[in-house]
Amino acid sequence: MRIEIMINKQQKVNPDTITALEAELYRNFLPIYPDASIRIREGAANGVVLSGVRQDDDKKNVMDILQVVWEDDSWQYQH
Repeated sequence: MRIEIMINKQQKVNPDTITALEAELYRNFLPIYPDASIRIREGAANGVVLSGVRQDDDKKNVMDILQVVWEDDSWQYQH
């Protein structure tokens, strides 16, 4: 499974925040999806692209995990 997250470059997100987000996503995904690959990059708009996810249940689960991590921003303050 590959998860690609694009963050609008106009938002000027701190690189440390991106690193912390990536670490938190791996912490949440690897126990459930050990083959997950996560990439976060800047782009023209915000978005998420999922590859290698065939089941609708898995797609929903991935999006649910992403939402939970994003809304619980406590990972930002652990550095």
